[in-house]
Amino acid sequence: MTQEGREQESIKQIMSKTVRTIEKSKSVHSALDDMNKHDIGSLVVVDNSKVVGIMTERDIMRNIGRETSYLDRKCGDVCSKPVISIGPNTESWEAFEIMLRNKIRRLPVLDENQILVGIVTERDLFRWVVRVVYEPNVPKEIVNLISQSG
Repeated sequence: MTQEGREQESIKQIMSKTVRTIEKSKSVHSALDDMNKHDIGSLVVVDNSKVVGIMTERDIMRNIGRETSYLDRKCGDVCSKPVISIGPNTESWEAFEIMLRNKIRRLPVLDENQILVGIVTERDLFRWVVRVVYEPNVPKEIVNLISQSG
């Protein structure tokens, strides 16, 4: 693929297809446990498979000290909402712009039926930028660092 073609990649080519979710009725404590267990920084909050919000470790850490019962609250009550999402055919540069404009680090990817099909993170976009800038000659040091970061 040419560098020019690479710049036109859609999100479906770079997104993470495995997305951890949590039901809105589950506690923040359950969400935190799940994030720790899977070594991830967020969960998409759903109500019967419909995306209703997003929970991040950062959100939890910001709120845990303000309210002693925060960990007992329901994810649906405290998650970030409304969710800013994109479709799988969104161009990568457009997702990058949406994330920068909205100061967010993750974008759930929903198909035309509003079904969750993936998520794009800062890390996914960082890898895309590295490929656009360096391919076909990505420096070995950068390849090693990207491989290590999961």
